[in-house]
Amino acid sequence: MSDHKTKTPKKPAATDTPARRGPLAVTEALARRVIGGEWDDESTLPTEVELAEQLGVARTSVREALTRLKAKGLLASRQKAGTRVLPRMQWNMLDEDVLRWTWSGHDRAQMAQHLMQLRRIVEPAACEIAAASAPDAAIAAIERAYRLMDAAGMDPVAYAGPDLSFHQAILSATGNPFLVAFGATIEAALRMSFELSTRQPGAPRKSLPMHRAVLDQIWARKPAAARKAMEELLGLTESNIQRGVARSGATPPA
Repeated sequence: MSDHKTKTPKKPAATDTPARRGPLAVTEALARRVIGGEWDDESTLPTEVELAEQLGVARTSVREALTRLKAKGLLASRQKAGTRVLPRMQWNMLDEDVLRWTWSGHDRAQMAQHLMQLRRIVEPAACEIAAASAPDAAIAAIERAYRLMDAAGMDPVAYAGPDLSFHQAILSATGNPFLVAFGATIEAALRMSFELSTRQPGAPRKSLPMHRAVLDQIWARKPAAARKAMEELLGLTESNIQRGVARSGATPPA
């Protein structure tokens, strides 16, 4: 008998089953159950046959889904012992799919807090490095993103893309290959952060002067002031995220 929680799986609506939505939906369905905590860390999942029956799909689809989730670092197989859930601390939390699945879960408020902690660690330091050593062309890329933000006005959808480019351009301006790669990796994390922070009425326009301050201090080659300007911007972002979480009905973390 498989070693897993004996919760009764929630049966999807007839119009929204994995079989009807396509092969990748099986991966989505299983990922959300794993991330949602249906099975404890190190516990064994039901067999492929059992999962196929629960989801109403072919066993081959389940096998392919499990393979994808193993590649994402959520699951692992042991010979003659089935597929087990890896401890959450081993998951690749900056993988775009893992972020998306986690973001749709019940602990969205906690995840938003963790993302802000990550940004507070990385981005002020990146501004400091950029102000100290970035070539003019790299700073000009930050300014181009800023001008597109300004042109977006009060439209949060039009504002989000240039906002993301602004923050990524700062990481690129450091010239540090690890930070540049990190900027690409956290794109999904930044998008999710923006999703909540820009829900507040007028949020884009209110944050624009603070983005300008970051840009000005980088252009002025003042590392400490650039760091401080980013810290202040992230403080506003965090406040907007907390309000966005409250409006979305999620429970803020203690």
